[in-house]
Amino acid sequence: MKKISKVNVFVFIFLLFFVFYPLVQMLLQVDWADFNEIINSLAFKEALNNSLIVTSISTLISIILAYILAFTINRTPIKHRAALQVLITIPMLIPSISHGLGLINLFGNNGIISKMFDFNIIGPIGIIIGSVLYSFPVAFLMFCDGFNYVDNNLYNTAKVLGLNKWQTFKKVTLCYMKKPLISATFAVFTMVFTDYGVPLAVGGKFLTLPVYLYKEVIGLLNFSSGTIIGLFLLIPAFISFMFDYLSKDFSNGNYNKEFNFENNKKRDIILTIVVYLIIGIIFLIIGSFIYFAFIDNPRLNPVFSLKHFEYVLNNNILKFIINSLLISIFTAIIGTIITYFTAYSTARINNKISKIIHLLAISSLAIPGIVLGLSYTISFSGTFIYNTFIILIIVNIIHFMASPYLMAYNALKKVDPNYEVVAKTYNINSFKIIKDVIIPCTKKTIREMICYFFVNSMITISAVAFLFNTRTMPLSLLINTYEGNMLLGEAAIISIIILFFNIIAKSVVYLINRKENRSSKNAINN
Repeated sequence: MKKISKVNVFVFIFLLFFVFYPLVQMLLQVDWADFNEIINSLAFKEALNNSLIVTSISTLISIILAYILAFTINRTPIKHRAALQVLITIPMLIPSISHGLGLINLFGNNGIISKMFDFNIIGPIGIIIGSVLYSFPVAFLMFCDGFNYVDNNLYNTAKVLGLNKWQTFKKVTLCYMKKPLISATFAVFTMVFTDYGVPLAVGGKFLTLPVYLYKEVIGLLNFSSGTIIGLFLLIPAFISFMFDYLSKDFSNGNYNKEFNFENNKKRDIILTIVVYLIIGIIFLIIGSFIYFAFIDNPRLNPVFSLKHFEYVLNNNILKFIINSLLISIFTAIIGTIITYFTAYSTARINNKISKIIHLLAISSLAIPGIVLGLSYTISFSGTFIYNTFIILIIVNIIHFMASPYLMAYNALKKVDPNYEVVAKTYNINSFKIIKDVIIPCTKKTIREMICYFFVNSMITISAVAFLFNTRTMPLSLLINTYEGNMLLGEAAIISIIILFFNIIAKSVVYLINRKENRSSKNAINN
C-alpha cells in the first residue's frame, strides 16, 4: 500500500500545481481598482446581458431537444437506434466555431440558403442555433445514460397500480432522471455561457462575455480586465459544479435493460421525423463544409475548384496537422495514465487526501476553457514550458480531465475491492495487481478515456487560445484565422480534416470494442 500512497501524493501535487495554483495566480493578477470601472462599463453590462439571454434560450432548447431525442432512441421502437445515436453525436467531433462557420455558409451574408430566402442569421439568432447544435449532444448522451438506469420493472408496477402517464412520469421517470436532468442543464448552460467559438463566428456586433474577454486579452493585452471578466465566467460553472456534486442520484445500479415498448403509432411517427430532421440539419452543416471546400465563388458564380486546397497546402497545413496530432496523442496517452491513477487513488484508497484529490479532479468541470487558458498564461509565462507543446498538453489534460476521471472512477468502484487485500496478504506488489488484474477489468473504459482525450484535444480552441505560438499552433485555431480573413472555404477544409481524424479515432475504439464483445459471446457460447 506504501507505493500506492506515493501515487496518491504525486496526483495531489500534480492537481494542486496545475489546477489550484493557476487560479490563485489569476486572482492575484486582478487590479481591484479597475473592478468597479469594468463591471460598470457599458460594454461589460451589454456583454453580460447578451450572454445570459442567448445562454438561457439555448439551454432550454438544447435540454428539450436532447430529452426528446434520448426518449425516442431509448423508449420507442425506432429502427437502427445504435446508428442514429452515433449520428446525433457527430456535432461533438468538430470545434464549436465550426458550427458557427456552417451557419455562415448556409445563412450568413450571401449564404447558400439566405441568398434564396433573403434571410440573415448573424447576431443572437445565429448564436442560439449554433450553441444548440454543438451543446445538445452532450445532454443527449447524459439522458441516454440516465434511461439505462431506470428500473423498467417499475413501469409494469405503475400500470398495475393504475397510474396514468403523467403520474408514471412524475413517480418513476423523473425520479431516476432528476440527476441527469440537473447535470445536463448546468453542463449545457456552462458550455454555452463560456463558449466564444460560435459567438465569434456568427455574433457580429452582438458581443458576449467570452468574446469580450478574448478581445481584451488578445487584442488589447489587458490581463487584469480579462481576469475580471473570467471571474464572472467562473460563477455559473462553479454553481453548476456544486449543484451537480451535491445532487442525489436515485439510481441504484439495478435495472432491467429489457424495455417493453408501448405502441403509440402517432407519437412514434412524429418522434422519428424529429430525429431524422435533426440528423438532416447536422448533415446540412457538414455538407456546407464540403460545398465550400470544393466550390470557387459559391455565392456569385459557383464552379468546381481546388483552389482552397491549394491555398491550405501552400500554407504548410501538414505542420498544423502534425501539431494537433502530437498534442492530441500525447494528451490522450499521458492524460489517460494520470487520470486513471488519479481515479485509482480515490476509488480504491479511502483516506482524507483521496477525498481532496476527488474534489480537485472533478473541479475542472467548474473551470471554463478560456479561463483556464488565461490562468495558465498568467501563471507560466516566462517559464520553460510556456510556448511549448508541454503546456498545451497539460492544459488539455486538466481541461478535459473530469469526464474521463469519472469514467475510470465508476469503473474502478465496480471492481472487486478484495484484490488489494489479497495482494497484501500474499505480499504481492500492488502495481502487479493493477497491471495484471485491475487494468484488464477496465480496459474498455481506458479505451473510451483515450478516445475522449484525443477527440476533445483535436477540437479545443478556448483552452489553448492564449498558449500557442507559430511553432506549436494546433489545427483547430486555423479556423479562427481563416474565418476572420473570410477564407470560408479554407476554414471548411480544416473542419473536415478535424472531423476525419475524430471519426477514425471513434471508429477504432468502436471496432475494438465490437471485436472484444464478439469474442466474449463466443467464449460464453462455447
